[in-house]
Amino acid sequence: MSGFQYVVGQWVRGEKFYGHAGTIEEVLNGPRNSIWLLGTRRIGKTSFLKQIELLAQQSKPSRYLPIFWDLQGSVEEKELAASFNDALLDADKRLAALGLSSRSFHSDDAAEGLAGLRRELESRGVQLLLLCDEAEELITLARKDPRVLLRLRRAFHSQEGVRVVLTSTIRLWELADQATDTSPFLHGFVPPVYLSRLAENEAEDLIAQRNLPPESRPKIDPATVTRIRAECGHHPYLMQLVCKRYFELGSVDQAIEAVASDEMVRHFFGIDFGMLTGVEQDALEILSASGAADSGAIRERLMEGDEEVRSGLYRLEQLGYIHRNPTGSFEIANHFFRHWLSTRRPAQMPVQRGPRSTHDMNLVHGGSVAAGSLLDRRYRLLHQAGDGTFGRVFKAVDELLRETIAVKILKQGMALDADAVNRFRQEIVLTRDLAHPNIVRNYHFGECQGTFYLTMKWLGGPTLAAILRERGALPIAQIVTIASKVTGALQAAHRQRLLHRDVKPSNIIFDEEGAPFLTDFGLARLVGAPGLTQQCMFIGTPHYASPEQGALKPLDHRSDLYSLGVVLFEMATGALPFASESAPEQLRMHQSSPPPDPRSLRPALPEPLTRTILRLLEKDPARRYPDADALLEDLGAIGATE
Repeated sequence: MSGFQYVVGQWVRGEKFYGHAGTIEEVLNGPRNSIWLLGTRRIGKTSFLKQIELLAQQSKPSRYLPIFWDLQGSVEEKELAASFNDALLDADKRLAALGLSSRSFHSDDAAEGLAGLRRELESRGVQLLLLCDEAEELITLARKDPRVLLRLRRAFHSQEGVRVVLTSTIRLWELADQATDTSPFLHGFVPPVYLSRLAENEAEDLIAQRNLPPESRPKIDPATVTRIRAECGHHPYLMQLVCKRYFELGSVDQAIEAVASDEMVRHFFGIDFGMLTGVEQDALEILSASGAADSGAIRERLMEGDEEVRSGLYRLEQLGYIHRNPTGSFEIANHFFRHWLSTRRPAQMPVQRGPRSTHDMNLVHGGSVAAGSLLDRRYRLLHQAGDGTFGRVFKAVDELLRETIAVKILKQGMALDADAVNRFRQEIVLTRDLAHPNIVRNYHFGECQGTFYLTMKWLGGPTLAAILRERGALPIAQIVTIASKVTGALQAAHRQRLLHRDVKPSNIIFDEEGAPFLTDFGLARLVGAPGLTQQCMFIGTPHYASPEQGALKPLDHRSDLYSLGVVLFEMATGALPFASESAPEQLRMHQSSPPPDPRSLRPALPEPLTRTILRLLEKDPARRYPDADALLEDLGAIGATE
């Protein structure tokens, strides 16, 4: 059993979606037309919206026209409009069935396009169901131009012909107190509907995969189902992660231990914990230390007012952090968050709160970012480890988690360039659903008073570029191992329709154990998606660019495979297949000059590896490997002979 039924890190719907039946009923048939779904990271907010979208589509007769609107990156008016236009394109077939064209509602003003769509649907007796994901982006939009948010609020609330569903973490509460001449943006959306832990029967259905035919379900005994459900506190992401590890490792104890130490899980907990109020954080610290306590004991320890403690405990319970035991006392709801609380820092260390220090203010207002700086009250920068076109990479310590990480900081000159900020942001937007052991993990995109930063896994080893400079051509076994790992990373990206567009040795970094990681998805984009750059502008690195990339033609996954072929040629021979001081000449050579036979530079190179490299370097994409799967198969055969 491979555990393939359990989906980790990607949204699901249909037979792979479990739970939240009551909330689904409230969203589709409840009395409110303005619904805010509030939940922690990885609780399944996107999956919930996708399931609502599917159910609305399948409903006969059609009551709603569902539009899934991903607000990620919509931090300026033009980006908000572009994301709405993209959402319309995704719903083109649904609109066409009603005699409408998605392009009829494209506009530079999202609120205007939304109003026009609502009117047309209303004339056909259909209500618009607007499913808005990643609504936290509206906070930045409100700071930059409150008028845009005001127009959007009017479009959401002013008519009966639209039902709006927002999903977010608790950060969106900031808009509840928004200063405005009219009501705050969240007026009408409050109180929120909490999206949290599953009901007991729903949790058991997920673990046992009861949406599948009986013969396709995993073989898992009732006692193991009960234990996984209890340890995970009915959290859907944690349950699927434990189940996947269980079938990989064959032991529920080992699976639980593996998930408890998973650094991505720890970082999700850390980011969510940092959003809580001081009272909520302190209440969790008390429960972590005591195991269980009633509200009176917690209030006595906190020395806070009844209302602050009551509302804090209510929200923690609704978010799924805590639950009540049979005696009525509160406990931490799952083993993994309890473990994180107990190990994230020495118990005597105080929780860091309060205003930023003077040093922090200097940093976030554009002062010198240097070793020793504390970024966003959390990340202590140790030393600069790299310098790229858009950002500088620092080795850092996350002082909340007490872990070493990498922090990439957008250069000062780029912070006012909307395209540069978007490229920087999309590195985490596009890779958030990638879960591969050889793709570097990005944790969090943040902005602190004009300083944009990205936190990620610290690797600690050299780049492949540095190794090639030092050693030249590599041993055959090492070439095959590195190529196989990077190909697997590309396979995972391509399955999500994601192109890297900048595969090169400096973007392949090793960790301290010698494992290679594909990094820097800052130039990545989805197949068929519009680019962030101006039309007819080359994007990539000339030495490793595919012929079609240099010719500014549409790209698909085979372009990345060509770039990987250049990397393989360099690992095998210690040289590039084409070299020129001039970037235009370099691109021309990729398009028209035949690559040299690698054996002319290294005669002892095995013929199968030579054949693989030359196939990757074919000018015509149709003559290359059709996909990463086929390349992996050949690399495996080469490795088996070594």
